[in-house]
Amino acid sequence: MSASLISLLERGHAEALSVSGLRRIGSALDLRLGWDAGYRGPELARLRDADHARLAEWLTRRLELFAWTTIPEASFNHYGDRGRIDLLAFHAATQTLLVAEIKTVIAEIQDLLGTMNVKERVAPAIARSQGWRAGRRTVPLLVVAESTTNRRRLAAHARLFARFTLRGKGALGWIRSPDGAPGGLLLLVTLPNRNGVGVRRAGRQRVRPNPTELSVDRSRDRGHLPPQPA
Repeated sequence: MSASLISLLERGHAEALSVSGLRRIGSALDLRLGWDAGYRGPELARLRDADHARLAEWLTRRLELFAWTTIPEASFNHYGDRGRIDLLAFHAATQTLLVAEIKTVIAEIQDLLGTMNVKERVAPAIARSQGWRAGRRTVPLLVVAESTTNRRRLAAHARLFARFTLRGKGALGWIRSPDGAPGGLLLLVTLPNRNGVGVRRAGRQRVRPNPTELSVDRSRDRGHLPPQPA
């Protein structure tokens, strides 16, 4: 690299260098370069945060309707395991714990499943700290925003998600009346826009919403959710 190009970089003018030049410098310094090629990155992050909150609100309403006590964003620090459970719920009549993980986008599958296992393991300790007399049943629930990409990833890794034996209406029925201890629950939920019409969110935009997509607000307790992956 020429001294002039190195000088530009040192003065904060990296845009003057080519990608190959930056890679050569990074290699010499043993630096790993990350590239952000996202479309409208800040807007996309804001949409995902908003969608995550709306899924959490919908799930909280549904659980509380059927006598579940809920704690959103339940934090834990248990023997080196640290984190937050998106939504922790307790059904007193059956002494059942529900550990809910909410995802607008399924990305790192191994990390997702590993994190859920940790949260499922520490959930009873959190329950005891809340004075809940939880029994031995702790059930994981994965709530995923409806999208073609998420469906494709669930289908492509069907064996990894095999433990989620109750899906769609079956999962909603279990939430209404927790009976037994399924390996896990899986719900694909279509988010409505402000006008109550289902649209694709976060990462894809379209002008005309699809009238066949169902809104979770309209589905009520009938469990009208999109078909679940095999």
